[in-house]
Amino acid sequence: MLLSVDGETRSYVSLQGTVANVLREAQVEVRDGDRVTPTQETVIWPGIRISVERALPVIVRIAGAKKEVRLAAPTVGDALARMNVQVRPGDRIYPNPLARLAPWMRITVERRDVRTWVEARAIPPGHAIVEDTTLFKGQRVIRSSGSPGEWARVVRVEYADGHPVSVATLGQTVVKHPVARLIAIGTRILEPQQPAASGGTPMVMEATAYYPGPNNFGGGVGPKTAIGLLARLGIVAVDPSVIPLGTRLRIEGYGNAVAADTGGDIHGRRVDLCFNTYQEAIRFGRRIVRVYILGKPEPRESMTR
Repeated sequence: MLLSVDGETRSYVSLQGTVANVLREAQVEVRDGDRVTPTQETVIWPGIRISVERALPVIVRIAGAKKEVRLAAPTVGDALARMNVQVRPGDRIYPNPLARLAPWMRITVERRDVRTWVEARAIPPGHAIVEDTTLFKGQRVIRSSGSPGEWARVVRVEYADGHPVSVATLGQTVVKHPVARLIAIGTRILEPQQPAASGGTPMVMEATAYYPGPNNFGGGVGPKTAIGLLARLGIVAVDPSVIPLGTRLRIEGYGNAVAADTGGDIHGRRVDLCFNTYQEAIRFGRRIVRVYILGKPEPRESMTR
């Protein structure tokens, strides 16, 4: 028979009946983890070859988890196979699976995974400016609020033991193009004031509209004005430093009115026109008008009738 221990092979003659008895007779100690081929219970036959592979202490790290084991294997690849470690396509093994096993060798199986997904991001709408001859110089009006676009890219990320090690862009495209916000800039020159044909003095002012009810834009408005008149069609709010309260007016696109109220946002050449309904106020909106100063206020009795 042939007896191989730790790679050294020699001829051996024995009358023992099993592999275990032959090893005891030859004073070959079998330690934990050693690999005996064939098994120690095998019955001896003429020409049998008995092999004893010594187990070596090694440190194995699989997917980041480390443990110390004793293995009887000629190579790194054989050691992993005897540990029933599945090596998937893409996994990396250090050192090379064909490397000879050595005491306290560090064996690493690095799990590699690849994930791909679509990443979307918004594209700011930007803005475009156009000149508008219906607006006075210095006025800016947003004609269209625009809308953001959408940009998408396909991302491929490679992970090693659950940690990203590389990121690549496989493709990118604009899914939706942004629509620019449109801003109108006034170019109309403010004309100098001239005496009106009716004898009043015209003023170019910015006019807004409201109605004395709970659904007024910006909050409810009370029924009484600053000088005690009932808020209704023909009552307007002014800046008293520009138009004194009680002044009678004629307003382009609105008609005759009385400057009878003030407001926290009414400053300078601005006038806020009262309407009887919310719908009328909305229809009027915001516009540039000529305001004619007609004269002193009527007596209090006629103004409150």
